[in-house]
Amino acid sequence: MDEDHLLLLLSDSALPIGSFAFSSGLESFVNHLPTSAGSSQDILFHFLQESLRSLAYATLPFVNAAHSNTDDAVSLDDHFDATVTCPVARRASLAQGKALLTIWEKAFLEDKKIGDGYRSSVKGGIGGHFGVAWGVVCAHSGISKDRCMYVLLLNHEKAVISAAVRLGMVGPYQAQGILATHRTRQLLRDILIETQDLGVDDAGQTWALLDVYQGRQEILYSRVFNG
Repeated sequence: MDEDHLLLLLSDSALPIGSFAFSSGLESFVNHLPTSAGSSQDILFHFLQESLRSLAYATLPFVNAAHSNTDDAVSLDDHFDATVTCPVARRASLAQGKALLTIWEKAFLEDKKIGDGYRSSVKGGIGGHFGVAWGVVCAHSGISKDRCMYVLLLNHEKAVISAAVRLGMVGPYQAQGILATHRTRQLLRDILIETQDLGVDDAGQTWALLDVYQGRQEILYSRVFNG
């Protein structure tokens, strides 16, 4: 019951980690497409598929490692930082990771000594990437590794689709339909199976253009999101 309760809190779209401020590159991606690219729903699913796979290959190995050994969080954070080549993506990861750690400390954490080394490091201005923070928070909250990974991907999917609604690509009912469809659920399962044995040295970007799209977010003539 405790695990289920905390998972529901962590998967709540109202969790104040600032994900609403980022589109994970979707806004820039759409702005760089030709007008004849296809239907909005097809474009969204293509982006969602590539974005989820990118997140899984680049971030899940670090989530896995942080969950397995929270004492390594500081070094894992440093390692992850070295793998992020896009400054916009790096900024988004740090903003959301630090927000998650703040929520954990102020709302979820009963024993303030838990994870003190990592939290002190982040407070000192070192690290705080979202993937590592997610692994640490889930481990200390008693959330199993499998569910930790699944909810991370699900939250990313929800954030991207929420951004699509605000960009006018799909309506709210279509958005819920995409989240609920068997096709989307199967995509999450397949990606988790693909990446379950990856270590941090195997982590990498599977869609190089995503870094380009995210990097060009800041030069859009007008924009809704920070990244």
